[in-house]
Amino acid sequence: MSSAAKFRRSHWQIMCDVIFALIIRELKTRFGANRLGYFWALAEPMAQAGILVLMFSLIGRSSLAGVPVAMFMLVAILPFKLFSKILPQLSAAIEANKGLLGYRQVTAADPIISRLIIEVITFFIVYVLLMGIMAWIGFSVLPDDLLQLLAVSGLTLVMATGMGLMLCAATTWWKDTGKIVSMIMQPMFIVSGIMFSATMIPQQYWFLFVWNPLFHVTELSRDAYFSAYQTPVGSFEYLGLWAIASFTLGLMAFQVNRQRFITS
Repeated sequence: MSSAAKFRRSHWQIMCDVIFALIIRELKTRFGANRLGYFWALAEPMAQAGILVLMFSLIGRSSLAGVPVAMFMLVAILPFKLFSKILPQLSAAIEANKGLLGYRQVTAADPIISRLIIEVITFFIVYVLLMGIMAWIGFSVLPDDLLQLLAVSGLTLVMATGMGLMLCAATTWWKDTGKIVSMIMQPMFIVSGIMFSATMIPQQYWFLFVWNPLFHVTELSRDAYFSAYQTPVGSFEYLGLWAIASFTLGLMAFQVNRQRFITS
């Protein structure tokens, strides 16, 4: 057997090597020039929760729906951040790595996978660190139903991935897609139940919020985390439908535009 044949790598090995190289490249691009890059990944959700806690403290509220304000906010902010970070990262993945797609070893899926891995790992690390800090301060941070919390996070990830793939395809046709996403995510922060829960809204107004799958993410996350809170509207069926539909449409859009990713 020749040495070339002996050391020939499989397609899977090549893909893993390419994705690993892209992850290193992404980390250097995002954080290499900014020594505080990793710090901001932790500080941003903490600062948002801190500002909201301060606002509610000034009006004399130390708890919401029977849950300490700080934990009430963090449990909602973190999955929202996962969603809001994945969308722009995936939508710009192909454009940011366009020059690398000329190499035979690099496929259009590799930048998507590498960015997705980075966001998931960052989310997990930030979640654990923030909850560790909250535990050190004196809060109870163990979720009441860990499996339900993981299920909600998993469906959020699937939904965000599907939408990110659709936006990635849309970006090849219209370069300003990312700006529209940024504009939409700002009001979504308000209507996704970060600062309130369904139990704080009169029942006749629930219809204004339950169309939003991120509102279900927030409600189900709090329901899973706190035994003191039971969501009256959070639906796994609705969230699961959004996740399956988004992921299916995302894969279809990505597949249809695979050739355009390289040639456009």
